[in-house]
Amino acid sequence: MNPYSLPLRALRQALVKGYQLGRAVRSPQRRTLVLNYHSVRPAQLFFNSTPTQVFEQHLEWLAAHCEVVDFAEVCGPASHKPRVAITFDDGFRDNLEFAVPLLQKYGLKATFFISTGFLERDPVILDIFARTFQTTANDFMDAEALRELFAAGMRVGAHTHSHRNLLSLSAREQEEELGRSKTILEDLLGQPIQSVAYPFGVPGKAFDLTTTQIAEALGYSRGAMVCWRGVRAQEPVFRIPRFIMVRESLAELEAIVGGAWDPIGWYQDWRFSLRASRQANKPYPLAVALLEQQAWMELVHCRILGLL
Repeated sequence: MNPYSLPLRALRQALVKGYQLGRAVRSPQRRTLVLNYHSVRPAQLFFNSTPTQVFEQHLEWLAAHCEVVDFAEVCGPASHKPRVAITFDDGFRDNLEFAVPLLQKYGLKATFFISTGFLERDPVILDIFARTFQTTANDFMDAEALRELFAAGMRVGAHTHSHRNLLSLSAREQEEELGRSKTILEDLLGQPIQSVAYPFGVPGKAFDLTTTQIAEALGYSRGAMVCWRGVRAQEPVFRIPRFIMVRESLAELEAIVGGAWDPIGWYQDWRFSLRASRQANKPYPLAVALLEQQAWMELVHCRILGLL
């Protein structure tokens, strides 16, 4: 699912408008969700960059309307406010230069998932990003910069070593990617690394149940994926959903926090479960998928009639 495709952008806008129309008849919901940023900079934006002005608007709104929590706490009890965790992927240098000062301005913290190949200036990962995103080595943090980010009170997690799609690798290669990044970060920071984010992150396309089992065996405690819905009370800790954030307006941010985009995540869940059942050679009717994903209950909880 390409988050930048025209059909999906149109669907997201329709969900936002539906959310705004139904907002007056909905009661506040106790929700937990995770936002996923990449690059934050004022100019010369990459395709996944959030302008600093937009990022500060997001932080100001989140600080005023939500309880911003650590990524490690997202599976905890509900609060009287929406609970939101802020995360970053890859390890862009602008995270330290622009995102961290803004987080500190509003008294907030975030978890930064680092691909350690950038820290070691691995030519493989640098070449991949240079060809795909027109980046250079200087666009990413080195070891000294990451230590500075960590000393500023930010959290750090692993994002593999070379940012390859784990589902394209053998189990042994996945273990090498996940284990190597964990070891490098622990040696560098002197702290255990317990969180991992799967590159590309889409369940069934970027990782599977084998990946999560490897991560758990290596000593990780939780894993982050890309799935556009809130965190459930009984969420599998190695499949914590996140919303990709780029240049969303405040109206879109409010709608995300309110649950407007969750139907997209339910579809992603169903597709992942369908693939998993096929791998296990088990039938998986649509009705069973909806029941197992608690979709009908969530339709009621999120007042779906107000979203459409």
